[in-house]
This record gives sequence, structure tokens and C-alpha cells, in this order.
Amino acid sequence: MDLKALMLKAGSWLVDGFGCMFYLLPPNQLALEKGEAVPNYLATHGIAMFVVLISTELAIGYACSKKCVYRFNDFIGSLSSGTCQQLVGTLTSRLLNPKGSFTVVQSKYSLMTLNVKARPIQSWLLLMMGVDLAYYWAHRCLHVFHLGWAAHSVHHSGEDYNLPTALRQGALQPLMTWIFSLPLALFFPAESILVHLQLNTLYQFWIHTEFCGRLGWLEFLFNTPFHHRVHHRPPGNCNYAGVLIVWDRLFKTYSTETERLDHYGLAQPVRSFNVWELNLQHWRKIAGSSRGFQGVGLWRLIRASLGHRAHHPMRFSPQALLDPFDPMKNGSWALPKEATGKYQGADLTLLGKTAALTVFLGSFLCLQRAERKNVELMQLCCNVGAGLLWLGALGDMLDQGTCNRSLMLKMFTAASVTLGDFALTAGV
Repeated sequence: MDLKALMLKAGSWLVDGFGCMFYLLPPNQLALEKGEAVPNYLATHGIAMFVVLISTELAIGYACSKKCVYRFNDFIGSLSSGTCQQLVGTLTSRLLNPKGSFTVVQSKYSLMTLNVKARPIQSWLLLMMGVDLAYYWAHRCLHVFHLGWAAHSVHHSGEDYNLPTALRQGALQPLMTWIFSLPLALFFPAESILVHLQLNTLYQFWIHTEFCGRLGWLEFLFNTPFHHRVHHRPPGNCNYAGVLIVWDRLFKTYSTETERLDHYGLAQPVRSFNVWELNLQHWRKIAGSSRGFQGVGLWRLIRASLGHRAHHPMRFSPQALLDPFDPMKNGSWALPKEATGKYQGADLTLLGKTAALTVFLGSFLCLQRAERKNVELMQLCCNVGAGLLWLGALGDMLDQGTCNRSLMLKMFTAASVTLGDFALTAGV
């Protein structure tokens, strides 16, 4: 392949990549009927585009401030949470297969299946809005109920607001959100729904940045960093939109950014970069609060987990779509000054950072092996278990440094399981 053909191919891939990240793929490409293969845009474009956009944010940040805008421990902690979610999701998809429910509903309970091939533009518009409305209510419930917040609070634990924060996700969150999109299978092919769910998720990556200000009329329709930054300031119970901000304005859960502050994260910071701690901390709070309920232990825990942590009255106001945004207090948009008091974790040397990156790559390798086609369930469990151990060891390094007994034990166990998986694959 000559250089010109290679450049054309790279350019075509980049155009498709930006199309995936900004929900701009052609309607015909997303009009999938029953039985058609659903492309994995996260694998084919998403991960590489994450690297492209993160590199762009790094370059812009250096140009604006002449320094790196990422903190190493926070950056690796965000990547760890995303890897943890993918590891757990790979296993739960094999055991529970929640996405298969879309096919079941479509096959057995469909009211009418629209011909997406004959009307790709209408189907694209309806599915984009339907999936996004479902996401709005799923996201709102994650904030309202303790059960949802236990899974979703991981995403809000980051005290920096940058693109890697978009990858900081709770391990169990996908199990609590898919059901909100299930009614769409009464009208649309499951394959089309699943591909729109991917694009809805990928779109939300770019809105996690400080370096994007006001975008004019687009802000009346679409979710942008201007809207989403308020969502990440504690308590953050507002602006639940995925792609379209109109849902928050319609249902009166919208709040305007009126002041530029470097103040993000949880109202009660976790003070850890360990994915185990991030995913378990609110469950412990639920268990503690359950003592105030009557009944046996399990019933008390269920009642506490279904309790409200935020309250939104049910309101609907189409007129709110025309309301102007509150003005900035200082009269203009500007980058905030860096906040102090953020959790820093261990002060790693260059060698320590290299070791942390190596341990992270160990977890990422386990994820890649877990996602292989036709992998045996036993090997899948080994890969997921080893990946979680690598991430636990990485969390110890980021929080406590590179020398402690718990870290060594986790690394030894993870390495043993990983080597055992390679041996099983090789038939040893």
C-alpha cells in the first residue's frame, strides 16, 4: 500500500472515528435489521479516539498553562475504573446477558417493528431521541436512589474534570441502566437499539473537559461541557442528559453554570484511587444506614438501598425550553484557577510511575484476553479475577506507594493466575 492510499485510509478512519464520538454516523449505517451484526464501535474506534482526544486535551492544556493538566494518580485511577467496568461487564454479559433481553422482547412482545431500512432518517431520529430519553431517566434514578448511587458514585469520585474522568465508571452501573431502554424493543430491531446505545455512550466522552466554553445556540439542544460541569460539582443532582439537554429543561432538573470553579467530585470525598474502594464505599454507607430500619438484616439492607438520596418533584414544562440561561457572575467565561485540597495519593517516583503503568497494562491484558471470542467460562473467570487483582494492586500503589505486603500479595496472585491462563491457552 503506497503512502497516498495509507493516508486516505487513515483519514477515512478518523472521519468515522469523529462520527462515532459525536453521533454523526450516516443513518443508513445505523439502520440494522434483525440478524445483522452489531458493530463494536468502542473496539474499532472508541479506544483509539479516546487516545486522540486525550492527547488533544493535553496539548491544549499545555498551550494554555505551560504545564501538564493531568495528575498521574488521578489519570491512572480513571483508566482503572473504566477497565474494571469492562472486566465485570464481560463476565456479567456471559452470565446474565442483559442485552439479549432486547432480542427476546422484539421477538415475543413486539407491538410493531418499524422498517429501519426503508426509513433510515426517521428511524435514526426516533432512536436517538428514544435512547437518550431512556438514558435521562436511568441517570436520574442513579442519583435519586441509594442503590443506583452505589454504582454511579464512582463516576463522580474524580476531583479533576477532564476527558479521562469520562472513563471513570462504576463496575455495576450497566446492570442498572439497560432496562430503561428495553421498551424501545417493542418498536425497533434490537440491533438498531444496541448500536444507538453505543453512540449515546461515546458522545458523552467529550463533554468532560474544562477547555470548552460556550457554544451558542447548540446549548439549547445538546449536552455540552458547559452543562455537564455543573453535574459534576457536588451534590450534582441536575443536568442528567446524555446527548440532548432538552430533557432536563422539560422535566425541570436543569441548572446553569454561572461561575467557573475547579470544584468537582463527591460531597464526601473517598480519598482513594483504588477501584475496589471506589466501588464499595457507598455500599458500606448503605449497610450502616440500614441499622435504622426494622426487620431482618437482608430486608433492612434492601429497604436502605431503595431509599431516596435526592428528591425531584415530577414536573413537565415545555415553556422551559425557551428560558434563557442564567448569566455568568463575573460576566465572562474563563478557565478556573486550580483548586487546592485535592486528594493526591502516594508521591510516586519515575520508577514508581513506570511500575504503576506496568501493573495497569497487566489488567488491560487480562481484559483483552477476557474479550476473546469463544473463551471458556473458566478462563473468562480467571482473566476477570486476575484483572481485578491487578487493579487492586494498582490502587495500593496509587494510594500507599510501591512497597507494602498487600500489594505484593495481590501482584503475586494476579501474576500466577495470568500465567496459568496462558498455560491453559497453550495446552500445557
